[in-house]
Amino acid sequence: MVKEYLVKGDVCVPGKVMVADGMTIRQVIEAAGGMADGKNFKAVQIGGPSGTLLCADQLDLSLDAKTLAPFGFRRGDSVITVLDEGRCIVDAVDRFMKQTQTDFCGKCVSCREGTRRITELFDALMNGSLNEDGFQLLLDIAEMVSVTGFCALGKGVYDTLKNAYQFFPEEFHAHMGGSCALCAADTRPPVEPGNIPYDRRRIVIDPSLCRGCSRCARSCHAEAIFGVIKSPFTIDQKKCVKCFTCMDLCAFGAIREEEIDG
Repeated sequence: MVKEYLVKGDVCVPGKVMVADGMTIRQVIEAAGGMADGKNFKAVQIGGPSGTLLCADQLDLSLDAKTLAPFGFRRGDSVITVLDEGRCIVDAVDRFMKQTQTDFCGKCVSCREGTRRITELFDALMNGSLNEDGFQLLLDIAEMVSVTGFCALGKGVYDTLKNAYQFFPEEFHAHMGGSCALCAADTRPPVEPGNIPYDRRRIVIDPSLCRGCSRCARSCHAEAIFGVIKSPFTIDQKKCVKCFTCMDLCAFGAIREEEIDG
């Protein structure tokens, strides 16, 4: 099976890469031309802003859900963001968190209020005014959102932050101390989160496979799925926040993501 990913960030040839079963993260980066400007690899974010952040120790793992599940990997955007040694991981995670905060449907309190508070605490961290107690509060809130969030977007919010702090604790402490050498030295435009714009992709239900069980509709907290029991259900694209919860729950493989041409 082959899946198309958008590889962006600090690679020589950003763009779409066809990823076959068994390909490692290293091989995917090599397919995008390798690391740009002769710099060393530092980290990779897989699955969009609320996806999973990994470091060099995981480069030779296969890019599949089963292998990466212990690191918090979930179904998400088909995008891989590569960061080199000159990027500040705190700055990158801050941008991922801010993008994530705009992606939620806003229905559940934990995501709506929790992610807003996360971005406020990250602002304090970035300007050097967050102490150790404040940072522990940031971790606690992110974990709370991941446990209490209704959909897969909320459940994935903690993993990027947790992994980044586990792999690069010294950079977080540098920001808490008010001085980050990487931020001071890096004059390049930041690597922005995001991927295929939301209006270029959609989640659809295949009527030939849908059994009309309504499980997807009952699990959709954006109330974007409707239909009649024992008949094919439909997704309202204007309401869908692309959290992929319905795809994860569908027992018949009837729900898929597709890119809109044009």
